[in-house]
Amino acid sequence: MRAPMANTLGYAASRTAWNAASSAVAIPADGYDVAASWRRCVDRYRLDPLSGQQVMTLTGSELNQHREPFAEVLSFVEEEIYQVAEPLSAASFSVSFADMAGVILYYRSDRSLGNYHEVERAGTLWAEGVAGTNGVGTCVVERRPVQVFKDQHFFRDFAHLSCCAAPVMAPDGEMIGVLNFTTGNPDVSEGAFRLACGLVSKVAERLGNQLFRRQFRSNALLASFGASGSLLLAIDDEHNLVGANASARSWLQLSEGAFRQRKLWDFFDGDGAAALAGEAGRIRLRRNDEETEFSFQGRPGASVARAAAPKSLKPLKRADPVDLSAGPTVEACLGADPRMGGQLRLLRRVVGSRLPILVLGETGVGKDTLARALHREGDRRDKPFVAFNCAAVPESLIDSELFGYGSGAFTGARREGNPGRLADADGGTLFLDEIGDMPLALQTRLLRVLETGEVTPLGSGKPKQVDLQVIAATNHDVKTRIAEGAFRADLYHRLAAVVVTLPPLRERADAAALIRRLFMHARADRPLDLSSDALAALLSHPWPGNVRELRYVLQRAVLVADGPEVTVDDLMLDAARGPAQQAGPQNETADTARGAVALAERRVIEEALVANEGDVTRSARALKISRATLYRKLRQHQLDVPGRRH
Repeated sequence: MRAPMANTLGYAASRTAWNAASSAVAIPADGYDVAASWRRCVDRYRLDPLSGQQVMTLTGSELNQHREPFAEVLSFVEEEIYQVAEPLSAASFSVSFADMAGVILYYRSDRSLGNYHEVERAGTLWAEGVAGTNGVGTCVVERRPVQVFKDQHFFRDFAHLSCCAAPVMAPDGEMIGVLNFTTGNPDVSEGAFRLACGLVSKVAERLGNQLFRRQFRSNALLASFGASGSLLLAIDDEHNLVGANASARSWLQLSEGAFRQRKLWDFFDGDGAAALAGEAGRIRLRRNDEETEFSFQGRPGASVARAAAPKSLKPLKRADPVDLSAGPTVEACLGADPRMGGQLRLLRRVVGSRLPILVLGETGVGKDTLARALHREGDRRDKPFVAFNCAAVPESLIDSELFGYGSGAFTGARREGNPGRLADADGGTLFLDEIGDMPLALQTRLLRVLETGEVTPLGSGKPKQVDLQVIAATNHDVKTRIAEGAFRADLYHRLAAVVVTLPPLRERADAAALIRRLFMHARADRPLDLSSDALAALLSHPWPGNVRELRYVLQRAVLVADGPEVTVDDLMLDAARGPAQQAGPQNETADTARGAVALAERRVIEEALVANEGDVTRSARALKISRATLYRKLRQHQLDVPGRRH
């Protein structure tokens, strides 16, 4: 671990510098006051705000030690972040999860959109006593949501970042980590930043609730959403309270950690009597002269309905089982569209085998969601699921990241080497997203792995046998790519043992049912309805971003809705605009900084293509980007390349 840089000022001078600097810090409206954190940095940690600072970085073995206790938690983190990663990336935010030591255990960003920050990569240390006022470290100390906007950071080396962080709570009510959203966009507006701050708290709460549901999956749950937050109570067959999430503990005035098992009725007014709501699966409980309505979420084996309740209380009615910790099923991913029935039957026969599956469809239709569902429902569900995006990794790094490398294979390589994603997925499922963007040279290596079941890391002559279920996905027309010479025909035939084509959202016959299901998931335990006008607007929207865009729109609407239902205004949609107007170059105007950048980027790409006579490979080389990145930007700007050569 690298040592922090020494302070260049004495302690007294640091206090003077802090007094001057803190008075100049701009705090956004409704923002977080960093004064207490700055005082700790000077008085307790004796840091110098004017000195240069570098984050400490753990070694690979040290990082693994920190990650080991979080293996299950990180899988839930990845699932939750998947739901919001796309819109966050589009808004120039990266996502990280840190433990209580301030060590980043998980980091997700999109290099192609400029969201990657080297100082926040996995293994960096953001403890407040080392890195000063920052989202992660200050949240660990204060155990509440934290916002650090630009130069509110204690060290000016981090003043280009804006961070919002929220605590993640364990099922016993103790804080176990921090979820953090960061942007380095100098033009980020306070409105966009506040929206991200609200979202990070929401996602962190959802993550804590997922962990709670997981731990108490064998119990019945009482859930309520209101002014006190999202309340979750776990009870056994005898109506004993055996668990309460963080919000419920605060509401019931319970301390963190394990608590003495008590009857549910010990916490509510009266002698154990409670009135049932008229609707099945709901119960009203009174505490401190206030009545709270809970939904009853039973699971198989949780026989609360047959439990011995006080004589004045009728047995609870069982609601339909709800398990939000699990992702959608394969059947739910394919939907009720009649065209998908045959594909569903075929997938159920082959899932878990070594037969490769190729998933086709537009961006955002749910290809990765289907891949995860296939893994969960297959025989390999207890083995690793490893996802690798062929378009998100620079071409120069795909080889070492996918196939791995031995110790000392190249300058800058880890001392202990890297097994690679193929080896990581041994026994389980390897999901190759954006396979159509994989460089030709690496397609040859992948084909050999699929044919022999052996992978040889870079710089190592020792092949390793791997047992994989390979699921690949792309939004390209693969046969066109083959005709263009950009994709190997033999690799396509090897991957296309089973081909599934997911229709775009605008063509799905079950769109209304899908909207309702995703809305139920987005609202979680909050008693919120979707108005008929809002549903009509959603059904008429063209959805250029498909299911991914729909999911984000619903999550945002739930966050901003003030009343008992989501309205058309909460959706913030313009249903009259078509896909080209939503995402095309017509929307690239110089009225904003982002629009000006987009226009400039488009012109540079056009000039490079003209100068290189439509040769994509030479154009990418001239622009100093990978060919995969250039293809992605061609789609982003809706640019056609007449007479395209590769």
